[in-house]
Amino acid sequence: MIEPVSISLYSAGKLPSVSVLLPVYNGGSYLKQSLQSVLNQQFTDFELLIIDDCSNDSSFEYLKSISDPRISLFQNSKNKGLFYNLNYLISQTKSPLIKLWAQDDVMYSQCLASFVSFHAAHPHIGFSYSGRDIINEHGEIKENKRIDTTPEIISTTLHARIAYFTGSIAGNIANVCISKAALDKVGLFNEQMKISADFDMWVRLAKDHDTGFIKEKLIQLRDHDNQLSRNEKYYINHVKEDMEVYHYLDSYVSDEQRREGHKTMRKNKMVFYYTLMIKSFLRGDLKTGRQYFKLLSSYDNIFLCSIYFFRKKIFG
Repeated sequence: MIEPVSISLYSAGKLPSVSVLLPVYNGGSYLKQSLQSVLNQQFTDFELLIIDDCSNDSSFEYLKSISDPRISLFQNSKNKGLFYNLNYLISQTKSPLIKLWAQDDVMYSQCLASFVSFHAAHPHIGFSYSGRDIINEHGEIKENKRIDTTPEIISTTLHARIAYFTGSIAGNIANVCISKAALDKVGLFNEQMKISADFDMWVRLAKDHDTGFIKEKLIQLRDHDNQLSRNEKYYINHVKEDMEVYHYLDSYVSDEQRREGHKTMRKNKMVFYYTLMIKSFLRGDLKTGRQYFKLLSSYDNIFLCSIYFFRKKIFG
């Protein structure tokens, strides 16, 4: 294994309150705004750990041009992927809190202060996530009238209920802050996963820890077509990895909650997965269709899933 090379390492002279982790790969036009939004935070007691995953655009040259005592910059000699990079940066952290970050997104100026304050008030939580504004590729905020009624502290039981309904509770790594102590107990991100390792991490953390939700919108989350999870050719991998996570979730919830969870999934998530299977068969991709069928059948009663699918399509 070739370890990343530290290009520049600065020391602020004391342990920071929070470590911000930023993996970069071909950050393009969004990287500068994302990075500057971290450096311009109201709360200044942080370290910013950045790893460039062998970018072939000008990202690394830009990163090298930034001189700030809070930054440590690393570079891979070859592309390793998101979750390897997060794990490497975690191994370099010096703080009790880990704020995950992304090259496309923008922090509001109070973001870090709010996360640090929230975790100080709730030291028992495994991780927290915040509200966010969704922006398009031009930085324009998309209107969202949905009111999130999720409580501030989410028990293990409630987290499981939400996971069965929506999958990843946070929706993205960029609005998440993790307790290092909790992370030390559950281990690092699963690098064998390419899509769902964040979902897997939240489910592992939530097994023995409450989860925190900051209703305030602390970031702008960019929604654009180049995101890996929106690439249809990776959907089968997404479903495979999701099923692994759900099998693990099933292993620690009560029998009653598992039955309720599967029923919830048949009305929502499984309908989506089933739709992907049908689309594969209809376009003649029998191999992928069979893969979906095998995955769904290994997790739930495929006959019941079929009933819920056709009921949803007929009655809405």
